[in-house]
Amino acid sequence: MKFSLVSKVLISAALASSASAFAPNQNRKTAIRSIEKTSPSTQSRDAPVTPPPQSFFGTPSHLLAQSNETEEGFFSNLTINPIYAAFYLVFFSVATYMTTTEASGASQVLVEKFIADPLHPGFGSSLFESVWNDIGLVGLPLATLIMPGAKGQKFNPTPFLFASSLAGFGSLGIFMMTRSPAPSVKKEDLGWFTKNVLENKIFNWVLFAVLANAYLISGAANGIFLDPAGLLSEFKDMIGGSALGLTTTVDFAILCLTGASLVPEDLKRRGFVDDGKANAIAASTLLFPAAGLALYSALRPSLDDSE
Repeated sequence: MKFSLVSKVLISAALASSASAFAPNQNRKTAIRSIEKTSPSTQSRDAPVTPPPQSFFGTPSHLLAQSNETEEGFFSNLTINPIYAAFYLVFFSVATYMTTTEASGASQVLVEKFIADPLHPGFGSSLFESVWNDIGLVGLPLATLIMPGAKGQKFNPTPFLFASSLAGFGSLGIFMMTRSPAPSVKKEDLGWFTKNVLENKIFNWVLFAVLANAYLISGAANGIFLDPAGLLSEFKDMIGGSALGLTTTVDFAILCLTGASLVPEDLKRRGFVDDGKANAIAASTLLFPAAGLALYSALRPSLDDSE
């Protein structure tokens, strides 16, 4: 952090009082001058003022120390979560590899199909269409898990959650790597939006309906029950030849895994103490990717109930 420095010191020195003009003789004047010269207060005024010690570049060292303490404040107690760091590395490795090896124009075809018909783009895989439609919204159920513990984090999670609608884990991963667990939260620590929207059961159920609808309109829901093998086969064929297809799928999977990893902590702050059941609930959200996180948010205990 840069500081502006005011290094000028104003030095004021008062002249010694002159002797009275009505002194009877010159000896009295001489004596007065002698007393003024030997007075401690006069000596302190006349003594040169030593400026604060300077650093090599001219900044006073005491201010430089303050600057260093401030700069180190962000990095003090900073830890990098290796699991989320690994997720981040996987995401960028897959994106880089597929971008450099895919057939020319393969990803552009997907974009053109989506622009032509956003609801039914005809990607050749109904399951991938569900992934494509949900990945831009998965930041919302993630917010219901992240925002209650937002206070005291190194970064404000809000901009990373917003950006995740476009950049996915490429944005959110930066926050998650530096995030500290928050298993205990007071309701007064929640922001207005978190308290009145993200914790609102009506919002949670509407969010679940929207995310689940992506599986219905694409036809993936029917395929899961009627022909799961065929559903997975066409999905594999579709993402195998497209950098955008595979990268989107990996990104979506990482975001859903991230959400599941936050469920046990979220349950703990709501008074749920059975770790085994908490882990089972977390795993169950992966059975219905993205929509499962919203369903959990709708069914979880409220913070009011745990107080």
